[in-house]
Amino acid sequence: MSSKVSKVVRLALAASIAASGAIATTAFTATAAHASSSSVDGQITRSEIIARAQYWLGKSIPYNQGGSYADSSGRNYRTDCSGYVSMAWHLGASPNTQGLPGYSYEISRADLKAGDILNSYNDHVILFDQWDDAAHTKFSYYSFGSTPVKHVTGISINAATFDSHPNGDYKALRYNKVVDDSPVGSLSRVDFNGDGRTDIAGKLSDGQLLMWSGNGNGTVNGNAGNAMFAGTGFGAVSDMVAADFNGDGKTDVAGKLSDGELLMWAGNGDGTVSGSGYAMWPGTGFGAVSGLLAGDFNGDGKADIVGKLSDGQLLMWSGNGNGTVNGNAGNAMFAGTGFGAVSDMVAADFNNDGKVDVAGKLSDGQLLMWAGNGNGTVSGSGYAMFAGTGFGAVSDLVAGDFNSDGKADIAGKLSDGQLLQWAGNGNGTVSGSGYAMWPGTGFAAVNGLI
Repeated sequence: MSSKVSKVVRLALAASIAASGAIATTAFTATAAHASSSSVDGQITRSEIIARAQYWLGKSIPYNQGGSYADSSGRNYRTDCSGYVSMAWHLGASPNTQGLPGYSYEISRADLKAGDILNSYNDHVILFDQWDDAAHTKFSYYSFGSTPVKHVTGISINAATFDSHPNGDYKALRYNKVVDDSPVGSLSRVDFNGDGRTDIAGKLSDGQLLMWSGNGNGTVNGNAGNAMFAGTGFGAVSDMVAADFNGDGKTDVAGKLSDGELLMWAGNGDGTVSGSGYAMWPGTGFGAVSGLLAGDFNGDGKADIVGKLSDGQLLMWSGNGNGTVNGNAGNAMFAGTGFGAVSDMVAADFNNDGKVDVAGKLSDGQLLMWAGNGNGTVSGSGYAMFAGTGFGAVSDLVAGDFNSDGKADIAGKLSDGQLLQWAGNGNGTVSGSGYAMWPGTGFAAVNGLI
């Protein structure tokens, strides 16, 4: 994805860093939390299975049936395909492919969900992540074979082979103790390049749209951002949000123009978006809507759009699953007009109840959360996510599971250009101090973080 555009950006950000100097690393050393909420051989949510699977991703662990590697809590599992699934399921043992059926039961392929497996009894197993299209003909998975753990996308369910083993040898299996929830590997994941990790995007003042790929440990790639869009046309786009709006398993970008049009740029799954946006909503009425959010707020499996009016109403436009939203006026998510005092809103499942919540900050720097009810509304009052009023100095808030622990985190930037992350605790609160996600202070030049 390198280009003349990205070279210019590298020079611009390098100059910004040189001008502002190095940050103090004692207070903002990047760390990653990988806490588990399940117990060994206990019930486990789909979110946690995917988070545990991601923990081995990118670690270059060599495949070795006689070797072992630790999970996030230090428990060792065999370093092969079935040992990897055993780790993801948080089993007390590392059964082989012939032993995994003893911990699971067979399901139809059409019923596959995040955390299920496709198991070839004598040869290999892969961990199902998500369907990559609305018709359930393509899917993504995690696997550990002759190469280190990988995340594979866009594979036809009818392909002749999966990971070089015959399709017909695989059976769809579900762990006996899995608990349904809203998994990280769902339509609301902000994964622009399809590697299974949460990325961050934003635009420069000249209208370039850039992406910083996530490392899965609470940091993003330390280089300059890669161009997601050819040219500088995003200068005219505001209130940008990301989700899989068209149901193809790839993360799209939506935003509005100054005339009030709501447009979507389809994600290509490789860190870029389509060359032109198309209308998500008929007309230009979104000029009066600000603070856009994206997520499945009503629990129908389709990405919705939320925003507020100048009078403080919080409204939702339900997604149709094809890149458009309901053409009617938005539905009230909150009784009254109290959201006029809330800025920098973000959405995610912060309390791990499988419903999308809304968070935002008040002018005094408080960070509050309104719990989602799963029906397109949120709770009547917000409660503190962070002790104190320190978020007054933080802008451009974004949310996602940046450290791959199955809990939604919040990131944002300081006025000096530092990009920081506050790790989510999974109970509607975040950690008490932010950690550096990117080396330096160059994010002062980046606006409209996604």
